[in-house]
Amino acid sequence: MVTTDGLIPLLVEFINKNSNVVDIQWDRRMSPLLMFNPYSERYEDRKIIAHYFLLTASILDDTIVGYPENARMLIAYLHETFGNTFFEVKKPHVLEEEIIKTDFYSDLGPNKKAASEIIVSVNLFAKLKAERNLLEYAQKFQNPKGFVEDLAKNISAFGGIHRDRTWTYMRWMVRPHPDLQIYDHLLPEDLYVPLTKENVNVIASLGLVPPGYSVWRDEHTQAEARQKLTDFAKRLFPNDPAKVDYPFFLLGRWLKKKPLNRYTLKTALGFLDRMQKVTGQSQAYYQKMSRYKSGCEKKTALTLLRMHIPYGYETISFPLPNEVYTPDFILEKKVDGRKIILEPHFEMTKRQARKYAQFKRIYGHEFLLILLLKNDLISLYHQRKILTDDVCDDVWPIEFIHLLAEKIRRGTYGQ
Repeated sequence: MVTTDGLIPLLVEFINKNSNVVDIQWDRRMSPLLMFNPYSERYEDRKIIAHYFLLTASILDDTIVGYPENARMLIAYLHETFGNTFFEVKKPHVLEEEIIKTDFYSDLGPNKKAASEIIVSVNLFAKLKAERNLLEYAQKFQNPKGFVEDLAKNISAFGGIHRDRTWTYMRWMVRPHPDLQIYDHLLPEDLYVPLTKENVNVIASLGLVPPGYSVWRDEHTQAEARQKLTDFAKRLFPNDPAKVDYPFFLLGRWLKKKPLNRYTLKTALGFLDRMQKVTGQSQAYYQKMSRYKSGCEKKTALTLLRMHIPYGYETISFPLPNEVYTPDFILEKKVDGRKIILEPHFEMTKRQARKYAQFKRIYGHEFLLILLLKNDLISLYHQRKILTDDVCDDVWPIEFIHLLAEKIRRGTYGQ
């Protein structure tokens, strides 16, 4: 059907601008650092890389790791703990004993105990079926789909409704930079786009599946939705349909809990484009504990993680007159159409207060700024006229961040 709303050109432009973001699982700017160069050309390194990221993809599920960042942390932690013998571990309890020692164990998903069994099943496949060489094993297949079917048949974590974890792995292994192109005999044009909740939001907005339709209720329904997503992507990028995967993740995240239609999608594209022009950055963000600069920031992050409130940390920098402001925490939650910013401080200066006032004046129609300060300092800052009415939208004691987060989670903040 021919449309005249101008959506598709905007969508293509957005994909082209945002398709070259390095995946969180190997982004070398992030911690924990991997014990290898993910782009290494050495054959022995590439054997490790192929196995390592098969393990990562196998647990890449919200119910297991909570957030994608935790998949990186968990596999990197186990690799550092065991060295390359990690790829030989075949007893789940050996892994489980180490996993429960991690300081992020409580932040993993409700089904976190499944991680050790899944990892062992991948190791056994790599040892017994692939004879410790996934590069050579992959040569058996002329296209990614054949490899996906084989993995699904041999590893339960990739079978049934979990098939899209395998297509995520194939995207990593087949596409060129910023992906890894380890299986370079396979063609990107033969990839399917992994079906994720974010991607489903986009295709529902495009009218390819009904809004609110559960695509994961059975394998047949899931396969139909994946096919529709991939067919659409191939019309835009015939030689590289999986190029849409990360940009659709960005869009789908912004579309969460909104009416899923073409108008909403077009509005989201316009907003994200404006933000990229203002900030000069893509809208990627990760929950990343190692970057937090203060105890107040870490306390805020832990509270949000434990209450399952999605956020980004220092993801966008906003230009202001004579300076730049990078908010600490931008939440996906909104109040009256404005995204919530949480800004924790151990201490605050007049200069910082002026910066927040400028931000509120320029960007206040899109963002709601809440300062988190020590309870015994709030009245002092009021007395010293550091905290004036134009500085922020609200102030909360950092000691009561859990109460604020609960209100935000329940949607009762501001009521």
